[in-house]
Amino acid sequence: MSDLLNSEETAQSVVQQAEGQLLQSADPSSFSPSTFTTLETRIGQYISELVSESIKVSKRHQADTVSAAHVERANEYLVTNTSRRIYRHLGTVGGVLLGAALSHIPTMSSAGRYTSEETVLSAALGIVGAFMIALHMAKD
Repeated sequence: MSDLLNSEETAQSVVQQAEGQLLQSADPSSFSPSTFTTLETRIGQYISELVSESIKVSKRHQADTVSAAHVERANEYLVTNTSRRIYRHLGTVGGVLLGAALSHIPTMSSAGRYTSEETVLSAALGIVGAFMIALHMAKD
């Protein structure tokens, strides 16, 4: 619970610093008042998410403190668009399908029977799985 409170306090501190820098570097007159408020809100949300995700990454690596590498990894995770995540999952599912197809071949061989349905199903799973893996590799 104290980690969560520290995370929120840290995020609030960083948000306040970012707002100060934003006011110095960006010309608020370029934005409408409501748009500038929306911009500040979105920046604050992103910083809060980045702080929380950085802490999660450091805990996954069983570190005592959050390092720059943890922040970078958290940033990559937050910035990665959903289509890239979808392709990553496609690669995983493709690997499962290809593995199922390849593991079915020794089963058919040891049983000594090759029915046309099993052979076609194995080939189809293998082709679809390999295609999904190729999509993942091409997009990564």
